[in-house]
Amino acid sequence: MLITSNENSNVKLYIKLSESKKARDEHNQFTLEGSRLIKDAVLERSDIQHIFATESAFERDKDFLWEYADRILLISDGVAKRLSNTKSDQGVFAIVNKSENKSLFSQNLKGKYVVLNNIQDPGNLGTILRTADAVGMSGVILCENCCDLYNPKVVRSTMGSLFRLNIYIESEFCNVCRILKEQGIKTYAAVVSKQAGEIRSVEFDGNAAMVIGNEGNGLKDEHITLCDKCVTIEMNGNINSLNAGIAAAILMWEMTKI
Repeated sequence: MLITSNENSNVKLYIKLSESKKARDEHNQFTLEGSRLIKDAVLERSDIQHIFATESAFERDKDFLWEYADRILLISDGVAKRLSNTKSDQGVFAIVNKSENKSLFSQNLKGKYVVLNNIQDPGNLGTILRTADAVGMSGVILCENCCDLYNPKVVRSTMGSLFRLNIYIESEFCNVCRILKEQGIKTYAAVVSKQAGEIRSVEFDGNAAMVIGNEGNGLKDEHITLCDKCVTIEMNGNINSLNAGIAAAILMWEMTKI
């Protein structure tokens, strides 16, 4: 049956999840839009609840949608326009059940991590997650009120990396820092300071975690003091700061390069 009304209960749920963090938390679900993201979710065996697709979109993407035939709801082009958060929709959308949050307390942590402390911009968060996936970080830790991991802008910016990364959410940085130190992971605070070690001169030859602070205010002094070492990106001329996503990319590259 073709859904042609925006008042359909599943359509209304999608819209609510897309627009409201409170709804995403209450239902423990989030939304996806576009062929690429939904294909990645299918490949990574995400827990997909419903897939909405126009008839033309289903025909185009049936090679990876067919196994979810029992969860597909066909929608009109008009409904697709209502569901879309982009200028030009691809006619395919999904409601996905959130995966269970991994706790740092129960993990045997090894490798290279990035700790995001109060990152607020969804685009920055999504970009950092995508870069962490690209350079092979062992995991990403979100703390101190980072923006919602399941915000549609974050999800879209990750380009599917959301489904492949080890992502941990903890409320307080002091707990994160304590756990990392207990497991032998050296912590590095990313700061803007001439007294900090220049990132290209630092040897990341063991387990390590890079801590990146808020876009506007950086890391709190009390959080910097909890870290083992401070590092900085030396810049030319009068430039004294970088976008958080760009800075994170440089720092993670230096941590993981051979």
